[in-house]
Amino acid sequence: MQTYPAVVLAGYSHEKPDPLAAAMGAERKALLDVGGKPMVWWVVDALRRSRRVGRIAIVGMSPEDGVDFGVDVLYVPNQPRHFDNIMAGMRALQAVEPNLDRFLIASSDIPLLQPETVDWFVATCEAQDGDFFYSIVEQKVMEGQFPGAARSYVPVREGRFCGGDLFMVRASIAHNNEPLVRELLARRKSAFQQVRLAGFRTVLKFLFRRLSIADAEAVASRLMQCKTRAVNSPYADIGMDVDKPHQLEMVRRLVGARA
Repeated sequence: MQTYPAVVLAGYSHEKPDPLAAAMGAERKALLDVGGKPMVWWVVDALRRSRRVGRIAIVGMSPEDGVDFGVDVLYVPNQPRHFDNIMAGMRALQAVEPNLDRFLIASSDIPLLQPETVDWFVATCEAQDGDFFYSIVEQKVMEGQFPGAARSYVPVREGRFCGGDLFMVRASIAHNNEPLVRELLARRKSAFQQVRLAGFRTVLKFLFRRLSIADAEAVASRLMQCKTRAVNSPYADIGMDVDKPHQLEMVRRLVGARA
């Protein structure tokens, strides 16, 4: 069974602190306490217990942070921008795996992620022909599994979806599409601003909720010049990221209940 390396994004900015971390009086969101462990610990734990994940690189942390992940990890210095952290993590993996093809990316703020969900995501990506796989979760799935999650949803023909925080990426496309990916990440908090990159007709379809998931895949594939796939997850933990105080309280309660 093939395994894939993973990059965990735990970066931070001194100039623009994360709003949740600031609200909690902390400098770094990834180190906020959840169940007696830093939030990022739970993400790494899910990845290391997955049957489909190999080497793990953590961007934005160092041994000096004193976190015992229970497995050897690659520590990658923090970078000034989100995309720079992704590229730094990928290059760190390539330094030890020169033939790196596809790898996973996970944010550090999905502490409810389960290894079975990671296994499912990898198997689903493997079953399709693609270069960039982006997880999504339907609103009824998210609210059914995590009532009161209060995620932001994008309306499309098939329903309302939020973005997940687990990706599978072919290393070559990250190099080939750097300007576009930087622009998409700069607009990542607004679905409408992202759609604007695709042109007027796509904007109209989006506004009148005629844009389908297949349409979005086709537009993304054209823009990025690669095969882009949306992976509709039946497991909400893949997208239960922690951005607001009430979401932090929710995951703390759920982790405590599981313990």
